Amino acid sequence: MGPLADKTAIFVGCIVLLLLSGQPYAQQICWLLSALALSGFSSSFAGTRIATICALAYLAASCFSPLSLPGMALVLYDLTRTAVLSRQAYRWLPALVPYPLVLVHRPVEPAVYVVVYVLAATLAVRSAQVDVIRARLFATRDDLQERLRELQDSNARLVESQDYEARAATLAERTRIARDIHDNVGHLLTQLIFRVKALQIVHKDDGAIVGELDDVGSTLDEALGSMRRSVHTLADEGVDLPVTLNLLGQRCGIDDVVVDCTLNESPPPTVAQSLIAVAREALTNAVRHGHARSVQIKLTDYPAFWQLVVENDGTVGEKDRLDHSEGMGVRSMRERVESLGGVLRIKTAPVTVFATIPKQKRKRPYD
Repeated sequence: MGPLADKTAIFVGCIVLLLLSGQPYAQQICWLLSALALSGFSSSFAGTRIATICALAYLAASCFSPLSLPGMALVLYDLTRTAVLSRQAYRWLPALVPYPLVLVHRPVEPAVYVVVYVLAATLAVRSAQVDVIRARLFATRDDLQERLRELQDSNARLVESQDYEARAATLAERTRIARDIHDNVGHLLTQLIFRVKALQIVHKDDGAIVGELDDVGSTLDEALGSMRRSVHTLADEGVDLPVTLNLLGQRCGIDDVVVDCTLNESPPPTVAQSLIAVAREALTNAVRHGHARSVQIKLTDYPAFWQLVVENDGTVGEKDRLDHSEGMGVRSMRERVESLGGVLRIKTAPVTVFATIPKQKRKRPYD
């Protein structure tokens, strides 16, 4: 049962009291309708001062007329309900006034009045407690939903992190293979080439042998060149800019790091390495000097240039302002970017690093 059903039952009780009173019905009906109107109005403001004021206005008028007693049950319901919802002890005082009024006005069958009043107060307490429990349940549900969303976001970040870790491991293995090939196979091929040249010198008088050695040397040179091209290809593919930037963000020591990497094409390895170095140094400064709590890394591929923006919410003191004095890290970032024809800008409100590197113009076939 809700407040509407409670008040319907109480209104029936009020009509019973009206019939038992033996007083002029017209005036009592007016009092009852006034109580009903005030109760309906205060229902829209349950638990607030407006509901209490409406009930107190009826109480004040009731002190001077016994004809108001039948409608007092509706007012008592609102007062008791307001007292429970407000959780303030002094709000219970007005809810006790109707009982002394029965003794003062001495209506017919006062026990029946007390029974109806007690019933109204009981229904009010039960209804208010149901509302409080329902509000707690809703709050608990909202909290659980919020935690569920946080868990889902955390799980998504964990899955994304695992993907990046797997991709990074693959790239690292590819780089290791390229390095092993370069250090081992490349070294052996170079030794063979020098030995062939030495044999050519030793057998320079034997034209047939020198010719055969020339063929062997040419084959070895071709093999060495092919191996170097393969090694460079593996090494270049070992640098994945989005993966590296995300891993830098995850491992920098700042919990809230957002990486937005929008690339239409992968930049050359030199550009990628330069942007990675800038991002690494910017994150290091954010942690070490700025004590940042959140960082945003954005890499955008524009038609004419690549732009890296690293912004954090850290603070920079007057002695450490990056636009006034540059340390070794900032100088290294600037040199890397400018060596590729780019521009590095740093502003301090908020601390933001802008690295812009132009794209090399590609010659068209008909140029």
